[in-house]
Amino acid sequence: MRVPAGSGAVDEASAAAVAERFHDEHRQLYGYDFRDDPRQQVEWVNLRVTGVGPITRPELREIPARDGDPLSARSTRDVCFDADAGYVATDVYWRPDLRAGDSFSGPAIVEEFGSTVPVHPGFTVRVDAFGNLVVTKEAQ
Repeated sequence: MRVPAGSGAVDEASAAAVAERFHDEHRQLYGYDFRDDPRQQVEWVNLRVTGVGPITRPELREIPARDGDPLSARSTRDVCFDADAGYVATDVYWRPDLRAGDSFSGPAIVEEFGSTVPVHPGFTVRVDAFGNLVVTKEAQ
């Protein structure tokens, strides 16, 4: 059951008030409570906190375009995108190496510290001015 805790510091008195509200809600919902049974404790399972305040929008910065050096994969590895097709040689790109305007077709893998993006055969990746990977299906 969700029971509002109110605002302010969480101390012994506020915790006791939340427990009382819990017992009141429990009695209203189920017709009984364990308020006077010392063997039964109110257990806080989740505590949700909401904060409201001003935020500063991040300043988006464009990434540089490639300055003449060609885009090249960091490595190649065999990857299975489709069980029927089996493993295919797949270029592996390191995302921090990508520049605005770079483009390549799948099969490919884009790796970075926190994620991996598989690019299936039949799809193309274009890196936009802000470093986003725009993945589109190639025309058939």
